[in-house]
Amino acid sequence: MPDISKHPILQQISQLIHAIEVCGASPELTHAVCLAERLYTPAEALIDASQPASILAAAETSLPPMSDGEIELEIRSAGADAASRIATGKIDALHASLVVRSHHFPGTTTTVAVAALPDGFVVATGHSACISAANFKRDVGEQIAADNARAAARSKLWELEGYLLRDSLRADAEFIGGSMAITD
Repeated sequence: MPDISKHPILQQISQLIHAIEVCGASPELTHAVCLAERLYTPAEALIDASQPASILAAAETSLPPMSDGEIELEIRSAGADAASRIATGKIDALHASLVVRSHHFPGTTTTVAVAALPDGFVVATGHSACISAANFKRDVGEQIAADNARAAARSKLWELEGYLLRDSLRADAEFIGGSMAITD
């Protein structure tokens, strides 16, 4: 952990990480924390001006989103798996059970899709469209809209299951300054 008293920017990175962490648990939020933590090294290099320029250039490289498996490894390696958590397998099972339906709007290049749980609860939507009607292929539009709905649903399932878990722990917890503290 860097010395955040060195410079206000390091304090801001620390505040950013804390703000993301209090939002809850999901792969996306964990990924955001990891990305924010990666800002420390290039920020310190700028402040100290003693690090090579290659470190600064590496920070500008766009990283692809981490998979659930990669995020799980980061969580475990950081020791952030001591309390109740949502199992990736649970999300995988819910995601596999999604029913996706799509609809093309006649006379347009727009297709929408909804991803619902078997009981009909709509978890997320997706859409697709192309600029030129000459490029429009209904089956391609439906596939893209469905893929977008499935991707959005996976993210939403993490959020919803996280809410359910947090709510189930609420009886044994108290909230202090926006953070949940488990009580005995």
